[in-house]
Amino acid sequence: MNSHHRIAGVLVVLGGILGLVISSISLSMVPFMASLLGYGYGIMWQYGGIMMDKYVLFGYPQFGLNVMSNVMTIWSLIGLVGGSVSVFCGFKLRRRLTSNMIFICAIGGLLLLLSFCWLPSLMVLVGSLLFHFE
Repeated sequence: MNSHHRIAGVLVVLGGILGLVISSISLSMVPFMASLLGYGYGIMWQYGGIMMDKYVLFGYPQFGLNVMSNVMTIWSLIGLVGGSVSVFCGFKLRRRLTSNMIFICAIGGLLLLLSFCWLPSLMVLVGSLLFHFE
């Protein structure tokens, strides 16, 4: 087991664990944010969307206030699935290197990327690339 293999395994596992932590925190905050959206902070939310459109910022789509809590829940669940897949594949890849596991690991990194967990997804994707080129 050379150093690239160890570094790749650590990157994938730590990225997956960090993705799990971030996604579970965001999932636990969904009810709090949904209640804030219902109590008049929705105007602030809509104003933020207008400012994003004005200054051409991207990252958060504009939905209605009643749909936004469902979208936040789905994003958090996608992050949890991506983190779980990454941790599972990271532990499997540390034992035996297979191309199917590397591909599944990259899918976990892309799922983390879809859920706006930038650092964990980059860690997982870099780790899977290191596994691929080994």
